[in-house]
Parts: sequence; structure tokens; C-alpha cells
Amino acid sequence: MAILKSRFDEHLSRKVFHLVSGTAVAYAFLYAIDRKTAAFLILAVTLVFAAVDLARIRVALLNSWVLRLYGPLMRSEENEQPSAQLYYLLGLCWALIVLPKIIAVQAILTLAWMDPVAGAYGVRFGKTRWNSVFRFFIPVERQIPLSLGAKTVEGSSAGFVAALLAGFIAWTGRWSAFALETGRLRWPSPSEILAMSIVGALVAVIAEAWPSQWDDNAKIPFWTGLIVWAAALLMGIPLTYF
Repeated sequence: MAILKSRFDEHLSRKVFHLVSGTAVAYAFLYAIDRKTAAFLILAVTLVFAAVDLARIRVALLNSWVLRLYGPLMRSEENEQPSAQLYYLLGLCWALIVLPKIIAVQAILTLAWMDPVAGAYGVRFGKTRWNSVFRFFIPVERQIPLSLGAKTVEGSSAGFVAALLAGFIAWTGRWSAFALETGRLRWPSPSEILAMSIVGALVAVIAEAWPSQWDDNAKIPFWTGLIVWAAALLMGIPLTYF
């Protein structure tokens, strides 16, 4: 437990930054800036950050300066590879540029809340590791991915609740109404709100746990947004982009 706690504390600043910045981006998108401005700003920030992040890997002096400045927000293994912040920005780009507005908000809030909550709860109360659960279904001679071995059922469950809350907030705000041609507003029904929230939470938990070369900060908003969008289309839920 002590090792897990110190590992979490090492990344506490990054988790808090993601939680606060992701929430701020989502609500700024809802209340302060329009779609075009949001897309322009996130794209510009991402391009500048990507240029600096990739350059620091090649230039030792720049790398040391960046590590001194942003060290608390970076993992130790990111000294010589792209940082998780770049994938975080790419995840925001996907949401703010591509996804319908209500699903973009859901994807951003899920990205912001799920990992910090899952990490904190898993460290404090996690006892059942996923690898011990999968041992009942996977032959002993087959290796379980390391990404599953580091996660607990309790942490994933807490992350699911956080993602579920993100879905409820996204699908119940005043921005979730769709203007019909008659001039009336079409609000999501309780069953649609519940379905979209559960689908988004399940996909986010699976995406975070599933072994992949993608960073969690990219694959969580990508798969959550894509699958929820497909589910909304299948259920005939009207969506708006702006």
C-alpha cells in the first residue's frame, strides 16, 4: 500500500491539474466561448505545445528547462518521450473540434474526472486487482497485460461513478435541448439520459483499462465520444454541433 500511495502522490499535481483544467474547459465551452473560438484556441495551443514538447526531446537544454518548469505535471518516463499533456490536449482537440456539443462536454468531463477519482479511490481503498479477477477466465500460461495488473476493481468502480456523473451533467443541462422546426425544444428523456450516461461510463472504464499504445488521455475521450455518438444516432437522439 505504501508503494501505491507514493506512486499516486508523485502524480497528484498532474491529476489535480487535469481535473481542474478539464472542468474549466468544459464550462468555458458551455458558457463563455463559441464553437469556432474553442476549436481555434485548442488547436493553436496543441500545435504550440506539440512543437515545444517534440523539440525538448531533441534539445537537452530545452528539455532540462521544461522539466524544471513542468516537472510536477510529468511522469518520470516522459523525460525522453512525448508527455501525457500532449495526449491530453489531443483528446480535447477531438472533443472540441469533432464531437457534437453535448457529447463533447461528456467526453471532456469524463476525461477530467474519471482518472483522478479512480486513482485516489484505488490507492486508498483498492484491494482487488483486476489481474486476480481475470485469472478465473484466462489460462495461467497466458500473460495478463501489465496495465490491468496495476488497476483495482474498487478504483475502476469509483471511476465509473465519476464518468456516470459526467454523463448526467452533460445530458441534463440547458444545452442538451434540441430546437425543433416547430420552435419547441426537444429534451432528452430520462431513459435516454440514463442510457447515454451508462454507455459513456462503461466505455471510459474499458478504454482506460484496455491495453493499448495510446495514452489514457487520448483514448478515453476518443472512444467515449465515438461510442456515445454512435449510440445516440442509433437511438434517434437529435444532436447539435454548435
